[in-house]
Amino acid sequence: GFTIMKGALANLASKGIGIAITAVKDLAKATITASTDFERGMSKVIAISGATGSDVDKLKKKAKEMGSTTQFTATQSAEAFQYMAMAGWKTNDMLKGIKGVMNLASASGEDLAITSDIVTDAITAFGLKAKDSAHFSDVLAVASSNANTNVGMMGETFKYVAPVAGSLGFKVEDVAEGIGLMANSGIKASQAGTSLRSIFTRLSTDAGASSKSLGALGILTKKLGVEFYDAQGKVRPLNDIINESRTAWKNLSQEEQSNYAKKIAGQNAISGWNALMNASAKDVEKLNSALKNADGTAEQRSDTMLDNLGGDVTKLSSAFEGL
Repeated sequence: GFTIMKGALANLASKGIGIAITAVKDLAKATITASTDFERGMSKVIAISGATGSDVDKLKKKAKEMGSTTQFTATQSAEAFQYMAMAGWKTNDMLKGIKGVMNLASASGEDLAITSDIVTDAITAFGLKAKDSAHFSDVLAVASSNANTNVGMMGETFKYVAPVAGSLGFKVEDVAEGIGLMANSGIKASQAGTSLRSIFTRLSTDAGASSKSLGALGILTKKLGVEFYDAQGKVRPLNDIINESRTAWKNLSQEEQSNYAKKIAGQNAISGWNALMNASAKDVEKLNSALKNADGTAEQRSDTMLDNLGGDVTKLSSAFEGL
């Protein structure tokens, strides 16, 4: 009996050693893979941004810090930095902007690299700075959770409308409110972006005007009684323009609404304009109130999303890669 037990223990020990060796091999392989992926990602960041010397060290240190303290890995942080670098952000911009982008990605469930692309592109288009990325992230988090849309679709909308909105000086919050109201009527992503772009462009250029016909701007000012430009020739706040137009819209006949919508928005964006005009007071107030108190929302929702066992496991996995 002793001999049998001794043999069993020997077999068990042998199997245990085999398992341990396999585990060590797997760990070594995982370590090399993680390190290689991270270094490859950071090399891209360095090549795109032109960072040198201490800036390289700062970026690597920040990526590793984010990888060890958030749900995202250092390698994913490097991917986010790549989009920031492609947008022309310098080292300090990237160091300041990464947390806001991470909070938005975590709060929305979107891919970190995609979220970074959305934020950096839109911020550039609106003429904002990297330090505004946290606020912009909060705006997207609030708008997407208070309207029938998500961050990915809003990013697609901003791709089309942000350059025009930014050139007109419109606030990000006001544009986000318009996007949310359109989304509640089923107009989302690129359709919302092209609709808003058409509306803004037509109003600012008075598209459709002729010696015999009022254009988009003429209809707005003469038929709705809403000024697009102030006395100094500067574009008025978007929310003021839309809210005043919505009030005037209610007093028009169906025929007038149909004709004016086509003039203001253009044939393909009529439904977008009507969505803004017919938005319920409840939806408008809900979005407007939430956007006024947006700051801190992305981080708060990120914490809530991760406040569970799954979140703990995700953070542990990220921290393990850092280790």
